[in-house]
Amino acid sequence: MTKRFKSKEATTAAGNASLPVQALALAGAVAMGGLIWNGMADAKSPPLDAASAEAEALETTTQQEADAPRPLAQGEDEAIERVVREAERSEAGGHDLYKRGLYPEALMVWEEAAEAGDAGAAYKIGAAYMDGQSVSHSFEEGLKWLRKAADMGDGRAMGDLGSAYDWGFGVTQDRAEAAKWFEQAALRGHAASQYNVGVLYEEGEGVEQDLIKAYMYYILANENGFPKYPAEAIEALTPKLTNDQIKKGVDAARAFEPI
Repeated sequence: MTKRFKSKEATTAAGNASLPVQALALAGAVAMGGLIWNGMADAKSPPLDAASAEAEALETTTQQEADAPRPLAQGEDEAIERVVREAERSEAGGHDLYKRGLYPEALMVWEEAAEAGDAGAAYKIGAAYMDGQSVSHSFEEGLKWLRKAADMGDGRAMGDLGSAYDWGFGVTQDRAEAAKWFEQAALRGHAASQYNVGVLYEEGEGVEQDLIKAYMYYILANENGFPKYPAEAIEALTPKLTNDQIKKGVDAARAFEPI
């Protein structure tokens, strides 16, 4: 049985090279795959969520972080007031404040941006509440904002909603509803959700079993940079497929265009 993961944005790990489609069609070794949560954490092993991965990324010391604006301490009231006033009302503007350690101010900017139609800002608020990052943990608030972001077309939010239904975070566990959200995110090119919905299609959970679709989604997740698990799932599934099924899966992956 393939592992599931709670998939978050933690799914884009550098250094894990994806296999070309042609090579994937020839895969034959047996391995074990997994499912992901978009918003909270890894899954049947530790959860790799959308917010969890993002928080981890923020804490990682990189050159980009080293070049980021310095944090502002409490007491620098004038400077804080100025950067908040000048911050762009957008996902990126709130993120800049977040990196400075101005968490309430970041949330305020995201809320203003979300109310003005910024799907990414709504996603950031939802992820923060779902993971308890810089705000009190609240599935109710988190799901409310994730739904707003998903309604505005944010694939990350759709993936996190899929994880919520897959694992029962703040909602009744419902694999069919999880599959619906994962596939909506997958169709928008979200790699973790492509992997997750592939697992559901392979196992026939929440959807009718379809090994060709599973193979296609694993290829797409691998090509989109989701680390390790799609390649392992491809290797495990390949021996169970006919040459015709493999060809159909590869052709579908080549023809795929995100919506």
